[in-house]
Amino acid sequence: MNRLFRFSVFLALLTFGLAPFCGAMSPVPTPQQAVVGSGGPPMIDLLRPPIETVVIEGVSPGTTTIEQLTRLWGDPVLETVVGDQVVRLYSMEPLNHIEVTLRGGIVRSIVIQLDSPYPEEEVRTVLHSELFRSKPVLIPDETGAIIGQIFPENGVMFLFAPQTAGQRRFFVRQIGIEPVSAEPFVLRAEAVLHDLPTEARRDLKDAVRLNPEHARAFWLLAQVDLKEGLVESALLYNEKAIQLDEHRTAYHITFAQALIRMNRIGEAKQYLQETIGISDRFPHEKARALMKLGDLYRISQPPDHELAYECHAEAIRIAAALINHSNPTIRLAAKDVLFEAHLATARAIAWGHWENKEEAIRQWLDRARILARDPELMAARRYSREHPFKLAATTLATLVAKPDQLNIDIYIEDVIDAGNALIMSANDPILWVKYHWDTGIALYDAVQIFQLRGQLSSALKYGEKAAKYMGIGISGRNNDTDLYLLGRLYFRLGVIHAVGNGNHRAAIEWFDLAKPIFERLLPKIDVDALGVFGETLVSMGVSYWETDRREEAVRLTERGLRQIERGVRASVLPASMLLTPYSNLAQMYHALGDHERAQQYSRLAESLNPDRGRVR
Repeated sequence: MNRLFRFSVFLALLTFGLAPFCGAMSPVPTPQQAVVGSGGPPMIDLLRPPIETVVIEGVSPGTTTIEQLTRLWGDPVLETVVGDQVVRLYSMEPLNHIEVTLRGGIVRSIVIQLDSPYPEEEVRTVLHSELFRSKPVLIPDETGAIIGQIFPENGVMFLFAPQTAGQRRFFVRQIGIEPVSAEPFVLRAEAVLHDLPTEARRDLKDAVRLNPEHARAFWLLAQVDLKEGLVESALLYNEKAIQLDEHRTAYHITFAQALIRMNRIGEAKQYLQETIGISDRFPHEKARALMKLGDLYRISQPPDHELAYECHAEAIRIAAALINHSNPTIRLAAKDVLFEAHLATARAIAWGHWENKEEAIRQWLDRARILARDPELMAARRYSREHPFKLAATTLATLVAKPDQLNIDIYIEDVIDAGNALIMSANDPILWVKYHWDTGIALYDAVQIFQLRGQLSSALKYGEKAAKYMGIGISGRNNDTDLYLLGRLYFRLGVIHAVGNGNHRAAIEWFDLAKPIFERLLPKIDVDALGVFGETLVSMGVSYWETDRREEAVRLTERGLRQIERGVRASVLPASMLLTPYSNLAQMYHALGDHERAQQYSRLAESLNPDRGRVR
C-alpha cells in the first residue's frame, strides 16, 4: 500500500508548538557511532522500508492523471502553461501554496510551500509515519552548501531555507514529492560508500532496478565489489558503466584498478595510458590516473622506477593546482591524490637507483605526513581514518628494499596500531574484513624484511600475525590474486620452518594450508607462472617426505614436475629446472621399492641436457 500524506498532518506544524524559524538556533545532535569490538564484524540493519511514491490526498506523482487530479482536488487557484508542462496552484487548509506540475496529462511533481521555514528534524518527526524509516540523504550544491535532503524510498524532498553564518540547523521551506527514481538512491549510496558499503550496495541495486541505464550506479557497484575483493564482478559492473558513459575518466580508472587486482598489469598499464590521453576535462581524475600508472611502472617486469617517479611528479603538479578549487569534491580528491602520490614516490625511490635514497624517502614521507594533517582531510572521516594506516604501511614497505637498515619494530607496531584502529572504526562488515586484509598485507612486508635479514624467529612471529589478519580478511574475497597471496604467505612460513629451522613437521602445518590454495589455482595459471607453482609443489614435497607422509610427497612432487614440464615445452622455462624433481622422484621411488620408476626418473635426470633446452 502506498504511503499517504494528509494535509491534516501539517496542522501539527502550525498548532501544536513546533516553532517556525525565527532566528533561534541550537546544534543538531549527532548520532553516536557504535564502537565495533574485535570479536566479529558489525551487524547491518536488514529491515528496509518499502519503495513507493507517497500519495498525498489521493494524488500520486507519476500515475495520477489531470482528470483524476481535478476530481480529487477540484479546480486550481491558478493554472499556467510552460512549454510542455502545465503548472497548477492550489490552496487548501492548512497549506496556502501547493504547486502541481503535469506533463503529458500526468502529475509529475507536487511542491508544498510552507508559510514559514520549520526545523528539519521537527518536520521529519511530524511526517514520521509517512516517511516510514526512510533515511534521507543531504543534497549539496556545487560549492558544498547543503540545499535540501531527499528520502529515496518515498520520492520526498525537503528544500531548505538559506543558512546564515554559523547556523547548524536546517529549516524546511518547501516539501517536494516526485515519483521514486534511481538518482536519490545513487546519491545516498555515494554519501555512505566509504563508511557503509553494504548499505550503499543495497541502494545501488535498487537504483539499477529502477533505471538499468544508470552508469554511475554501476560504477559505484564496482567500487563496492572492489572493497570486498569481488574483482571479477567489479570488472563486469565497470564495463557496463563505461558502455553507458564512456567519457568519465573515473570509470576508466576503476576499470584499470580491477585489472591490476587481477594481476593483468600490462593491460592495466596500456588502459591507463589511453585514459590519461582523454582526461583533460577532469584534471583531478587525470592526476589519479597518472599516480596509478606510476605504480604500474614500479611493479612491472622489468620495473621502470624513473618513469614511475615522473608519473608521480606530474600527478603532484596537477593535484597541487586544485587544492583550492571552489568545488569541495574536486578539492578533496586533489588533496587525497597529493597525499597518495607522495607515498607512491617514496616507494618508487625505495626500489630504484638513486643517490641519498634514505634521506629522500624520509622527506617524501614527512611531506605526506604533513599533507594528511590538512584540516579538510581530517574533517572527512574516510581520510582521517585511513591515511594514518597508509602512511604506516608505506613506511614499512619502503624498508623491504633496504632490509639491512635500522630497527623496524617501531614501524611494525605503527602498522598494527593503525590497522587495529581501522578495524575498530568499521561500522560495516565489508570494511571490517577489508581492514583485516590490509593489515595482514602490510605485515607481510615485515616477514620479508626479517627473512632477508635471517631473523627467522621474528619472521615467524609477524608471519603468524599476518596470517591471522589475512585469514579473516580472505572471507568473501572471491579473487585469485588475493588467494594466491595468502597461499604464498603460508608457503613462506613453512619454508622458514623447513629450511631455516630444519623443522619439517612444523612446516607441513603451514603447507597443509597452502596446498589447497595452490591446487585450486593450478588450472587457471598463466604459462609464465608455471615455474613458481612447480617449484613450490616440489619444495613442499620434501617436507612431506621427511615427515613420513610419503604418498603425499610423491603426489606433490609429480604434480610440480608436470607444471615445470609444461613450462619447458612452452619455452618459458629452462630444462635445467627439471633436474631437481627428476632426482627427488628417483630417490623417492627407490626408497619405496619401485625400482622401475626410480630408474625411469634417474635416466631422465642423467639424460637431461640443459644446453639443448628440452626434455629428451
